Parts: sequence; structure tokens; C-alpha cells
Amino acid sequence: MIRGRIAEGTYRPGSRVPSENDLMQEFGIARMTAHKTMRALLEEGSIYTVRGMGSFVSIPDGA
Repeated sequence: MIRGRIAEGTYRPGSRVPSENDLMQEFGIARMTAHKTMRALLEEGSIYTVRGMGSFVSIPDGA
């Protein structure tokens, strides 16, 4: 869901991505599912987090 939106450019590098709560509401998923999704994106480097600010799309190397 989020990975696809990043790939298609809906969420551009540096832009904020929805919070876990937003994902829960938008997709009707459980908190743990939203958490695992965000964790996977963080671990693969697709997003980064800023404490107190949220999660953002990573800027590709060389950009």
C-alpha cells in the first residue's frame, strides 16, 4: 500500500507519509499490521523517522 504509493510518486522523497493511526483508519487494518508495515519500510530504507515529526520518504542516493 505505502510502498506502491512511494513507487508511483504519490509520496515523493522528503514528503511525510501517513501515521500508523492514519493507516489503520484508511485501510481498516489492525495497529500491529500498520506497525509492521512502517517497520518494514524503515528497515529497507524507504522511509525515515524524525522524533516528534513523523515518517518521511527517503531521498534516494545520488539525488
